[in-house]
Amino acid sequence: MAKAVSPRKKALPAPLTIRLYAPGMTPLLRAGAGGVAAALRAIHGEAPWPSPVKLGPGTATVSPEAIHLDWGGESPEATLKPLFDASFRVKQGFIDLPGTRRPGAPEPRPELAAALHEALKVTFLQHGKSTQGGTRKRLTFEVDDQPVVVESQAYASFVHQGAWRSVLEALDSGTTVLASWAYPGAAERHIGVRATKVEYTAEEALCACFALLGCVSYKLPQLRGGAFVALAPTDLVRFADLRPALTPGTLRDVAVAGASDAVLAVRLAMKLEAKGRLAKAVGTAEAVALRQMPWNAQQKIRSAVVRQDSVPEGVLDRYAAVAAALPHTLRVRKPEGKAQGNAGYFIATSALRAFITENLAASRPWFADFATATTAEGRFIHYFRGRDNLGALLWDERKGLIAMHPYLGEAEQWLVQSVHLALRGRFKSIYDDTKESPKATRSNRFKGERERLRLSFAGAKTPEQVRAALADLWSRAGTNRELQAHWKDILPLLGPERWREARDLALVALASYQGRGDEAVALADADDASDVSEPS
Repeated sequence: MAKAVSPRKKALPAPLTIRLYAPGMTPLLRAGAGGVAAALRAIHGEAPWPSPVKLGPGTATVSPEAIHLDWGGESPEATLKPLFDASFRVKQGFIDLPGTRRPGAPEPRPELAAALHEALKVTFLQHGKSTQGGTRKRLTFEVDDQPVVVESQAYASFVHQGAWRSVLEALDSGTTVLASWAYPGAAERHIGVRATKVEYTAEEALCACFALLGCVSYKLPQLRGGAFVALAPTDLVRFADLRPALTPGTLRDVAVAGASDAVLAVRLAMKLEAKGRLAKAVGTAEAVALRQMPWNAQQKIRSAVVRQDSVPEGVLDRYAAVAAALPHTLRVRKPEGKAQGNAGYFIATSALRAFITENLAASRPWFADFATATTAEGRFIHYFRGRDNLGALLWDERKGLIAMHPYLGEAEQWLVQSVHLALRGRFKSIYDDTKESPKATRSNRFKGERERLRLSFAGAKTPEQVRAALADLWSRAGTNRELQAHWKDILPLLGPERWREARDLALVALASYQGRGDEAVALADADDASDVSEPS
């Protein structure tokens, strides 16, 4: 009688090694490798780092340029599942990523946890199928000493928690396919054509699963979208220590004004934190802004990408100045109709900050194109916002322009100061003429003069028109000491090569002019800029 043959035991896959500089490792996948390292650092707790991390029967070892996973003689599932279970959690309905916190650090307050959760929902977890279950949670906290009640959508689970199965599939068959949550804002070019389908090896799939941990996600209130910064580590061991310091620590820090604001915010946080051995933990930083487009109302599409390999120290100094002068603010949302109380809060961001940071990230002068720049809604950055105009600038944002004056060149400062001096003469003359007149008359005169000057500068399309607009202002204002002393320095700005800079600077001077004494009060009274409102 023939002997029964027992089925041959399936051979175990070889150990898995993620190499930071392997072919096909995009910035997002390298960020994901950093996310794996940060997650392992959190699992390791306060034990010496780096050293092997126990994951079920297997172990993970992190070196500066690679992560090695050994299965310990068991199925890879027994090692991967504990890694995913410890790295992707849901606490009280909100997504919890221990790798984004320092070992032993307390969990964020519920309102901050909810905001970080929402930032992930508008970046990596946009699609409804990427999250499951849960109910709306009610949170109460204070904004400007006012109690605010917020309802936030909580979840029972999210797709990353079970994504280890996709890594197993890639280990078995060589590749796997992941949905859009693995690469936010990207889409398959031709659905149904295999040649354009994105497929991942096991190493790439593991990195893609951990990209939301290696990246920093933000809300983008002005565009009703989100943004994330993909950080490509140069040293995985150091990045694992650095990553928790990059997580937004307050409600207002969860928002950004644009992709450039996001990448510079992360770079500044790295500068403040990354000292000594952490200083060179990150190479490329790539910020991606996501927003809804008319042709796709269900998914947010990439609307801007800003990539930086390094940022000069001077640029970060300028960014720190504008971020301090134009911080994001929390505003209590007004209830609709006759409802009582409040309807939660929103984070107001500055269009001027978005404009300045865009220039800084592109290594342009911070005021470049101030005359022509507009917001996504078509509002002019240089124009004070009113009830019925196309302005975007708020009256209080003058302090942002003033804070940036020291970062002008010498000739640029002389031009701005000469325009300020001329404006002082013009507005003082109007104030003296209307001192005995009704307040409305004085306000109308101030607004009319400011609008006349704005139109003459913004409407200048040639060097001759810029010179004519400046000459008209200087001639009406009387003696100008700044102009008399520094006209030779200012003259090159009025030539054919730099006249656009002169036009931008003249409008910067007009927008940042404050006035003195009673004149300053009258100028403020003349402003009819509406209060900042939530984007519609």
